[in-house]
Formats: sequence, C-alpha cells, structure tokens
Amino acid sequence: MLRELTGRDVSIERPFTQPDLESDAVVDTASAAVVRAYADGDGPAVLDRARAALASADVDGRVSSREVAEEDWAESWKEHFHIERFGERIVIVPSWRRYEAEAGDVVVTLDPGMAFGTGQHETTRMCLEQLERAVRPGARVLDVGCGSGILAIAAARLGASGVLAVDVDADCVRVTTENARTNGVEGIVRVGHGSLGDAWPFEEPPAAFDVVVANIIARVIVDVAAELASALAGGGLLIVSGVIGAREGEVAGALAAAGLRVDGVRGMGDWRCMEAER
Repeated sequence: MLRELTGRDVSIERPFTQPDLESDAVVDTASAAVVRAYADGDGPAVLDRARAALASADVDGRVSSREVAEEDWAESWKEHFHIERFGERIVIVPSWRRYEAEAGDVVVTLDPGMAFGTGQHETTRMCLEQLERAVRPGARVLDVGCGSGILAIAAARLGASGVLAVDVDADCVRVTTENARTNGVEGIVRVGHGSLGDAWPFEEPPAAFDVVVANIIARVIVDVAAELASALAGGGLLIVSGVIGAREGEVAGALAAAGLRVDGVRGMGDWRCMEAER
C-alpha cells in the first residue's frame, strides 16, 4: 500500500519470536510490524490516503509521520555495512563503497536491498569460508535460499563454471539477479524463483552439483535433506547453515538418513555450519 501511495520502496521491520532454542525464529504475528516509506511532496495527503486504505481493508494499524531529509532515509542504513574480508581471499564490498583490490582478492560487490545476506551474520560468514575451501575452478554449484546472492556470486568469483541459485522470495530473486549483473557473473549465475522438489524452477533437474550450499533454517534443511542429497554429484559436498546448536543432532540425523556422511561441524555463537559428502 505505501509503495503504491509514495512510489518509493519501503522498509519492513518484522517482529520475530523464538519460543526456545529448539525452535526456529519465526515472524511473530501477534506483534505489530513497522512499515516505513519516504513521501516527498504532499505528505499530509499521503497520510490521509494511507489511513483510508487501512480502514477500507479493515486493518488495525496506526499511521504517523515525521520530517526527515531524503538523503537520511535513503542512506542511513548503509552506514552499518562495511567492507569485510572472509577467509583468506573473499572480500565483500558494499556497492556504495570504494575498494582497491589486492592481489588474489576475490571481490564480491553487494547491495543486499531487502534480501538476507551481507556476510555480517555468523551463518553467512561460515558458509563463505567453507565455499572458499570447497569451490574448485569449473565446479557446478547450487545455492538453495540465495537471499542477496552473496554465496552464489562468491562461488562464481571463486571459479565455478555454473551456479544455480533459487529462493522462494521474489525480492531475493530480483536482488540476486541485480547483484550478479553488478559483479559481471550473470552468465554464470542463473537465478530462479522456487526451491527443491515440486517448486524447482529450471528445466534441467537438480543433480550432479559438485557443491550445494543451503543457508536456511534447520526445519527446512530437515524437510529437504533427501533433495539436497540427490542434488549432489558422487563425491560432492553439501554445506548447510542456519542451524542453531540445539538442533545440530536433528539436522545431522536427517542428512545421514538421506545417505550423506557428515564430515565436519563449525560453530560461531549459537549457530552451526555443517559439511556432508555423498
């Protein structure tokens, strides 16, 4: 609604809840979400139309406003996203910052937009570091739940000859596509709206990948463990993260039941990154 009224992108702050360490964090539908948009021109008229739209849709919500400089709205969040190195070679560079690459650097220029994945979260960091060790020149890579495209693009920059990236969120598909183009790897990274199983978006089957990476959540990893396993080539490597420590055993059991051998587990804080081979 606000996007239509203002002609601008919006930011959405969703409240999350995690009942206990055995559960994945989910959107807390009992609490209010905050949606922000920048409206230039006739702000009071936009407020009136927003209130009318809420009332018409029978949505319980409150509309308020304050004056800000346009540049503050557009740029303030970027102050918290810095150039950062992962492993020995990977450097994640926000698209609005300048970086002089050093010899051997694998640079990924990134604008996360509304998608998850800047490298600042422990799960993304661990996946990047595992990919640096796993991806060989000419490898085929599958990224399940691609978010901003950070892992898929890093794989391409590390030398993968073909990368398929999928996500159930259309915004993530758009952001990954744009970031792949920014990094000049749009001919290597192909992006599809969907997931494994019946939601697979490509014509060729999900099979014979040298590396499959899935930085999602434990519940989904357990649900699609068999599909993740079947996507691997013989001797291929699966990297999964988004797993809290309390669910490590459950995920390991699901991977083993799918015919995979769990070879390693890394931890950062409460989060785990697991490697398994077919």
